[in-house]
Amino acid sequence: MTNARSLATASLAALVLLAGCGGPSRGDAYVRSLAEARRDHHDGRFDLAATKYDEAAKSAKQPRDAVYARYEAALARARAGDVARAATELRAIATTKPPTPYSAQAAFKAAEMARANDEAAGLRELEAVVVDFPESGVAQVALGIVIRHDDEASPEAGLAHLERIAPRVKGTKVEEKVRYERAKHLDTLGRTEVARDAFIEVATRWPYPFGAFNDDSLYRAGEMEEKLGRNNEAIALYERLLAQREVSSFMGSYERPRYLPALLRIAQIYEEKLNDRAKARATLHRLYTDFATSTMRDDALWREAELWRKDGDTTAACDRLATLTSDFPDSRYVPCTSLRCPSLKRPAKSKAPATCHEYLMREASPPPSQP
Repeated sequence: MTNARSLATASLAALVLLAGCGGPSRGDAYVRSLAEARRDHHDGRFDLAATKYDEAAKSAKQPRDAVYARYEAALARARAGDVARAATELRAIATTKPPTPYSAQAAFKAAEMARANDEAAGLRELEAVVVDFPESGVAQVALGIVIRHDDEASPEAGLAHLERIAPRVKGTKVEEKVRYERAKHLDTLGRTEVARDAFIEVATRWPYPFGAFNDDSLYRAGEMEEKLGRNNEAIALYERLLAQREVSSFMGSYERPRYLPALLRIAQIYEEKLNDRAKARATLHRLYTDFATSTMRDDALWREAELWRKDGDTTAACDRLATLTSDFPDSRYVPCTSLRCPSLKRPAKSKAPATCHEYLMREASPPPSQP
């Protein structure tokens, strides 16, 4: 307890010091009350924390600081058990005109409190969050809760609700999620052609790199084309997705989760549906050459070698397996390469399994793409 109080005292001193270091003045009284409120909140004295947050709000010199303290006071009050007063205070913040930086969050928290006692009322308030604060992150969360509730009745109910909401949020940030969820529901209901068109619409209206669902939409549209037996059209959509891929010149990556699955789908279509092993091999080799950080590069080389072998070109097959052995000495495929190409030797320091697993030798399909 002594250490905790010492830490709190040090934090208070630091906050007071920072109040006078650049930027707009926040005021010593505000900083002191805020630090005390946080200390009480940390120690579980939520009622005292709420009172201190109230004091901080009254002494704040900046409007944003004041509304933040009011918001935290309401949350502390709810933790103390006074949910009714907390909800009233949150709704007051939510309905402030013009909206404050905490209005959306306050509306969402109030809706969640209402839902705990009256689910129907809470869901109505959550829908209001979507419509009233469509540019906020909590609008996306609120939409998900509302639609999941509808889906418990039926996907048709969820779809109908999405179609009612769509015109009310047209041109806003949350519209993209509404349209994407609508496309998913159409797929679930077996309306494949309409779902495909809906996914393509999302990808087109919200293009890379800003569209949050762009890659998922193109991938799912490709799946729809496959369901419809339109394999070349599916490949075109997967390639459209891959064409958006960028190479990072600095630290970090532009990789998106759907890139690799899209490439694997293309390879699988060429091999299994279009009977074009040459293009399947070329696609698998792209995985090895273009996706330097992928953990499936050895899988791609193995599968490519198998396709070369099936076409009777053992030289090309062994060349690919030699690359596999050299680049990935610890791969699960290493003990299998000498069974395919006796001239290949296991690397001296390989940590691969000692023996080849039988299932690898009879594997007849490309590595499965991710869902």
